[in-house]
Amino acid sequence: MRKEWLIQLFLMINKSLFGLFSIFPSRKKVVFLCDFGDNANHTIKSLLHKDSHKIVVLKTAKCTEDFSQLKGIVTLNFEFKHLFDYIKGIYHIATSKKLLIDNYVPILTVIPKHIECIQLWHAAGAIKKFALSDPSISYRSPKAVQRFRDVYDRMDKIVVGSEQMSKVFRLALHKEPDAFLRTGIPRTDFYFDEPAMMQARRELVKLYPQIVTKKVMLYAPTFRDFELQSQSIPINFSRIMDEIGDDYLLLVKLHPAVKQSMQSLSHERIIVLDNHVPIHKLLTVTEFLISDYSSIPFEFAFFNKPQIFYPYDLDQYRMSRGFWSEYATMVPGPVVDSDDELIHTILHMDFDARVIEEYSAQWNTFSKGNSADQLAEYIVSS
Repeated sequence: MRKEWLIQLFLMINKSLFGLFSIFPSRKKVVFLCDFGDNANHTIKSLLHKDSHKIVVLKTAKCTEDFSQLKGIVTLNFEFKHLFDYIKGIYHIATSKKLLIDNYVPILTVIPKHIECIQLWHAAGAIKKFALSDPSISYRSPKAVQRFRDVYDRMDKIVVGSEQMSKVFRLALHKEPDAFLRTGIPRTDFYFDEPAMMQARRELVKLYPQIVTKKVMLYAPTFRDFELQSQSIPINFSRIMDEIGDDYLLLVKLHPAVKQSMQSLSHERIIVLDNHVPIHKLLTVTEFLISDYSSIPFEFAFFNKPQIFYPYDLDQYRMSRGFWSEYATMVPGPVVDSDDELIHTILHMDFDARVIEEYSAQWNTFSKGNSADQLAEYIVSS
C-alpha cells in the first residue's frame, strides 16, 4: 500500500512538471530515456548522420552504456537524486517530438499526448512471459494493474526484429498489428560489422588472453525475481570443468539485474565476468552458449554456433513466469536437466546448423545490418 502511494505521489509530481513546461513550444528534438542504452547508441549514431534534430539522452541509474563518444548530444542523469538534471530531463521530454524508451517507464502515464513514444525493447526475442501476460500480475492491486495498462497504452510504436516478436508484444502489451516498426533491432547491426567485431575480440583477448587457446563456453542465465542481490545457481561448475578437460574455458556472465557476481567461484578455467562486460562482445569469442530463459540465444543465433539449455528450475519457473509456448520448442538446442547430462552433451555435441538457421530466420527476420538506419529514417521522416 505504501509503495503504491509513493508511486502515485511520484507521478503527480511529474504530471505537475509536465504541466509547467507545457507553456514552452515543441522543438525539433528527440529524447532517449535509457535503462539499457545499447539500442539507443546505435540509433543515435545513425541520426547524427541524417538530420539536425537535437538529441537528448536521459540515463537512469541502471544504464551503463557510454555515450561520451557521440558528439553534439546532451546527456543527463535522469534520477531524482540528481534533481536539477531530472527537471531538465522532464523539460526536454515535454518539448520534444519523440521519446524513445527501452523498458517499462511509469511516467508514460503523464507525458503530453503530442509526443510520440517509441519502445526500443531491450531484448530481440522472448521465451518467458512478461508485462500483462506475466502470471504474477494477478497478485498486484487493481490500481497497479491499471497503471501497467496505461503505460503500455501510451507506447505508440514498438520496434521489432520479427513478426514472431510482434506476436509476443501483441499478447504482452495488448497491442494492435499497426503498432510495430519492423525495422529490426538496432544493436544487432553490430553482428554485421566485421571490423567492430574484430575490435571487440581484440579487446577481450587483451583482458583475458587465455581465451585464445581454449574452446570458450559462455554461461549466461537470466535473473530470478527473488535473487536480484545474489543468484543461487545449483550447478557444480568446478566439477563440470574437471570432467570435460583442459581444452575448455568457461565464462560466466550473470544478468545485469543481478547485483552480486559469483566471485566465490574459483577454478583456473572459469572466469566470472563483471556486469560492465558487454554481452555482444562476449558473443564474438564464444564457441557455444549455455543458457536457460534468457534472450541472449536470439542474438547468438547470428553466429550459427551450438547452444545448450540448462533450465535447472524448469517446473518452478514455468509456474511462476510461464513461457509463450512449450519450452523445448522455443530453444534451438538440446535441453539438459543435470550436470551429468550437460557434461555428456558438451563432449558429444550433435550440432545441426539448420536448426539455428531456422531459429534466426524466425526471430531475426528484419535485423539485416541496417536496422539503426531504418529506425533513424522513420524518426526524421515522420
